Amino acid sequence: MKETRIVKYIKSLIRNHRYLTSEDIMLLLERYYKLPVKVPSVYYKYKTIIKRCRQDVYKERRRRKGNGV
Repeated sequence: MKETRIVKYIKSLIRNHRYLTSEDIMLLLERYYKLPVKVPSVYYKYKTIIKRCRQDVYKERRRRKGNGV
């Protein structure tokens, strides 16, 4: 996945807050990036992006934990 500004923002949210639901993240994106989350196509697109970001962050967390750092 391309590391765009929004993707970096989503990953930082997932890293820094123990657990945010996808809807919470959507509301933040709507507020700060003026995304039209009410539009279904935008909603589902970002839902999948959030899912991928969550997988990446958790994978990275497991890798860090495995090394004992």
